[in-house]
Amino acid sequence: MFRIIRDNSLGFVLYAVLLFAGFLLVAAVPRLELHVLLNSGHTRSLDIFFRQLTLLGNGWFAVIFSMLFLFIRFRFFFMLILSYSVSGLMAQFLKRVIFPDVLRPAAFLDQMPGLDLVPGVDLHHTLSFPSGHTTTVFAILLLTGFILNRKYAVFGLMFLAWLAGMSRVYLSQHFLIDVLGGSILGVFSALFFYWYFRKSKSSWLDQSLTGIARRKIYK
Repeated sequence: MFRIIRDNSLGFVLYAVLLFAGFLLVAAVPRLELHVLLNSGHTRSLDIFFRQLTLLGNGWFAVIFSMLFLFIRFRFFFMLILSYSVSGLMAQFLKRVIFPDVLRPAAFLDQMPGLDLVPGVDLHHTLSFPSGHTTTVFAILLLTGFILNRKYAVFGLMFLAWLAGMSRVYLSQHFLIDVLGGSILGVFSALFFYWYFRKSKSSWLDQSLTGIARRKIYK
């Protein structure tokens, strides 16, 4: 697993720097003040951008995106769908069993006067930690970067995952600490399932629906 990190060191340096910076902010600035500070630059264009970007963390996106890889390799499909499913279950366990009383920013609106909110967003109030959307987007996008196996793929998709995670703060659906926690879950899930399926030698995992259909046609 450490070899995967070493081979994608550029992306993981980016992740480590942003994660460390995030934890420094959480430690140095009170939670509500930090949330207002991070939401002090709203514009109409950014409202539209982050409302769309946050969709990358939806479960339906993860499932549909994973299913596309059935036409490439079954190995990739199982990596993605299990990374999403297992990390999502872990996030829900933490939300509902370990941290059920942690509230979202919407529960503190009366203590954050002047907070910029995005029109049309249905704000949730409970089950804040960790961010499920962030968990999903890191679990899926980071793993996609591994699969693409291109020089800057992990770096670019890691950056995109961070933006999608921060959309949860921008939309006031989560605090920064929720995003940091969700990112850790997603990263470890992506690493584990890529490592596990990459070392598997089962030949059927390298088949695809396209390949099976082609063999039936020309049989």
